[in-house]
Amino acid sequence: MHIPASSAREITTPEGTIRKYQVLPEAGLAHQTITTSSPASGSHLNKEVHEIYFVIAGTAVFTVGEDRFEVGEKDVVVVEPMVPHSIQTEGLTYITVTRPDWFFEQYEHVQG
Repeated sequence: MHIPASSAREITTPEGTIRKYQVLPEAGLAHQTITTSSPASGSHLNKEVHEIYFVIAGTAVFTVGEDRFEVGEKDVVVVEPMVPHSIQTEGLTYITVTRPDWFFEQYEHVQG
């Protein structure tokens, strides 16, 4: 299978840009660049989706549940479903792999 860059769906968010690739219903892939913390306040969780973040460039502080991680290039962060998480950064580029493919209906913002 080959998925050309031109087939990615580009989504602009308040935090940055997501290039979402349709891979399989069982797995999702996105290239993301954010220029501010995500979400802007509090945290968010995915009710059903596992997320794996692979950092390409930049630095950030990930909060995953009660844990905080300073991350940089080539680091990996894994987030299980139902675990609140957030990213504090001024600039970060990363790949996310999700299982199943990420969908908005299972997303929940958590006030912090």
